[in-house]
Amino acid sequence: MDTLNYILDHYQRMDMQKNAGGRAVLTALVHTLTKEELQTLRKKIKRNVLNWHVSTELCKEVTKVLNKKYPHRNGNISTVLKQFADKKSGKVAEARVELRDRYGKQSFQMQRKILKAMLAASKQDRIWAYKQLEKAWDDYFFEDVKKLWEQHREEACIAVVSKHFPTDYVYDNLPWLDTNDNYFYLCVKLVHHPSFKIDARRFINTSHTWWWPDLAYLHIMAKSKSKVEPGVATKVLYKYMAFYIQNTTLPPRAPFQYDLPDQIQDKTLSTKYFEFVSFVLWCMGELGLVEELLAFEVWDKKVKSLFFKHLKEGLMIHVDTEDRTWHSWDPEDLRDSWNLLRYTIAECLPEEFRQLIKIKFNVSVDPESGQIREQRETSEAPTGQENVSIRRTEVLNNLIAEFDLEELPF
Repeated sequence: MDTLNYILDHYQRMDMQKNAGGRAVLTALVHTLTKEELQTLRKKIKRNVLNWHVSTELCKEVTKVLNKKYPHRNGNISTVLKQFADKKSGKVAEARVELRDRYGKQSFQMQRKILKAMLAASKQDRIWAYKQLEKAWDDYFFEDVKKLWEQHREEACIAVVSKHFPTDYVYDNLPWLDTNDNYFYLCVKLVHHPSFKIDARRFINTSHTWWWPDLAYLHIMAKSKSKVEPGVATKVLYKYMAFYIQNTTLPPRAPFQYDLPDQIQDKTLSTKYFEFVSFVLWCMGELGLVEELLAFEVWDKKVKSLFFKHLKEGLMIHVDTEDRTWHSWDPEDLRDSWNLLRYTIAECLPEEFRQLIKIKFNVSVDPESGQIREQRETSEAPTGQENVSIRRTEVLNNLIAEFDLEELPF
C-alpha cells in the first residue's frame, strides 16, 4: 500500500479521533507526498465529513506543506482566473487554491472578478464567496446573490442576506432566514421594522449564565446603532452584578484574564474584568453613553476602595450557600477574598439591586486584629458597619427562574 492510500485508509478509522499519536504519524506522512498526491489527498479529505477533527488537522497540514514545498510563483492573476473558469483546463483545483490564497492582495476590481467567478462556479466556491461578502459587502453583487439565494436557499448565504439586504426583503424572507444561529442578526436588521417583534425568550441561553434577554437587547441596540433610554444600560449592568455575586461562588479564572490574588497584591482590583461587565461596557460605548460609562468608573473605584478598607480592618466573610463548588485544591484565602469582594459589591449596589440578592453573608473580624464582636442577623442591606450577617427575604429565589420578560423594551 502506497503512502497516500495508507493515509486515506487510516484517517477514517474511529481510533484516530482519540489517538493523538496515530494522528501524528499520519501528519508526518503528509510531508512525504508529492504535489499531485497532496492535492489528491486534500480533495478527498474535504469530501469526507465523518471524521471532521482528523480531516481538519490533515487539511491544514496538507496546505502548509503545499505552500512550503510548492509555493505559488505569483503568475499573472488573470491567467489563473481563466484557468479556473475553463473547466477543461485541467487546472481548476490548483487555480481555485491560488485565487483564494492571493485574493486579499488583489486590487478592488480584480477581487470583484474573482468573486464573480466563484459565485458562478460550484457550491463550495459559492460558499467561499459568501464568506467574503459577509465580511465585506459590495452592492455590486446584490443581483447575483439575490438570484442565487432565491434559486438555492443555501444556508451559507443566510448571513449575507440577513446582514446586507434591504430590510423589507429580509422581512419578506423570514421563513427561510429565521434560524436559531441567525436570529440575533435578524433582530439587528429588523429591530425597527413595524411588523417585526423580537421574541425575548429565544435569548435565554442556559449555556451562558450571564447571557439573558436584556443583555441581548443592549447588544442588538448597539449593533444596530440605535438609541436607548438614559439609565437602561446601567440598570442592566447593576442587575447582572447582583445576579453574578449571588450565583458565582468562584472568582473568574482563565480564559477571562482575571486573577484575584494578583489584583489584590497589585491593588488593581476591578469588576471590569467580569465577562458580562466588559460586554455591557462595550455596548455602552457603541451607544455613546459617555456619562454612564464615567459613572460606572466612579462606582468601580468605590468598590475597590471599600474592599481594601475592609481587608485592612480584617473583615472575614462566610457565605451560607447550598452550592458547594469549592474543592480541596481551592485555597481558603482565595475563597475568603472572593466572598469579601462579593460582600463589598453588594454594599455598593443601589438599594433596588441589593434586594435581588438572596444569600447570607456572615461577617466577622479576623481574630488577629483583636476586634472580635458578636455576630447578629439582619435583613437590611450591608452597610459596611461592624459584623453583620445579612439574610435577604422576599427576594427572587433565582434570577433565572423568576426572569420577568415583561420588563424588556422589546
